Amino acid sequence: MTWQPGQIFETETKRFKLRSLTPADITTDYINWWNDDEIQEGLGTVGRGWTRENALKNLATFDNSTRFHLGVYQKTDNRLVGFFSLFMDPIHKVSMANFCLGEKTLWGTGVLIEIKVHLMDFMFNTLGAEKLETKIYGRNLPSIFNSKAMGFVSEGVLIKHQNQTGGGRRDVYLFGMTKDEWLALKKAGKGFYK
Repeated sequence: MTWQPGQIFETETKRFKLRSLTPADITTDYINWWNDDEIQEGLGTVGRGWTRENALKNLATFDNSTRFHLGVYQKTDNRLVGFFSLFMDPIHKVSMANFCLGEKTLWGTGVLIEIKVHLMDFMFNTLGAEKLETKIYGRNLPSIFNSKAMGFVSEGVLIKHQNQTGGGRRDVYLFGMTKDEWLALKKAGKGFYK
């Protein structure tokens, strides 16, 4: 399938199918992920108290052109286990993504790396990104490790930048990767780019 801006985007990795979410995909599990403090902590916020209407309103903000909200489906049973939101700034050619793995039994199994590495070609070559940026909220050591393992460069820390669940303030860690850095990793066949 050749994707065109505004169309449903679909792709797949070794273990997962990714597809632009539609209103029919908004399950009770999906809504519960938005309301789960532990899951939302990774996105830099708290459970939101969302209803189906809130989830549908959020979904309507994605246009499959510069804003994508992709469901992550296990190939084994076609079950929705998370989502990957991708934002492209066409003026500055910078892409940013958020990932939510709602199925906690899959935490620590390399899902983020598998999906993000796979989508880098789409972000750089199809969407025309010149840089990818990642923000990690708080001392989320698995996300920091994953970013470094994928070749992202630490660009700084915003000290005590946000209120934290349960009180106090948390840092926000900034990572980035340019298209030239990504091409060099691919050319060298390093790490996940073999």
